[in-house]
Amino acid sequence: MHRTPTPRRLLRTACVTGAAALAGLVAAPQAGAATPEAAPASCTTATDTRSFGRGEITVCVGDDGTARVTGWVEDLLPGGGLGGPDGGCVGWWITWQTAGGQELDLSPFVCGHFHNPDRLDFDYDPTTREGGPRNVTGVTQVKLGTVWI
Repeated sequence: MHRTPTPRRLLRTACVTGAAALAGLVAAPQAGAATPEAAPASCTTATDTRSFGRGEITVCVGDDGTARVTGWVEDLLPGGGLGGPDGGCVGWWITWQTAGGQELDLSPFVCGHFHNPDRLDFDYDPTTREGGPRNVTGVTQVKLGTVWI
């Protein structure tokens, strides 16, 4: 028995077909390109230069409670070492908004008196680190600062 499609059935079929076609386009990787990661819900970018250091950081928060932190940091006063005039290191401090409240976290940091070179590039997910933030919902603040170790 053949049924004549109703306008509602035609619309539903068109929507399902369109969604399947769109999913195929989104899922198809470009030749030679890396497989794309899930789109982040929001990103925060900051750049700063201070007397002790400089850098740039981008913090992206995913809809699934994960995060991605990319950027670099440079120690502009690398001499001295512990107890010297510049015994400090340089890093980005991140205040996360999580399902459980705010959490202060430190990005990878650079210590010119320990590392060579005095610059560090980073790309990581802090939610996979032991003691890292969990169930991240946003970023409250990102600040370049001194780290004393």
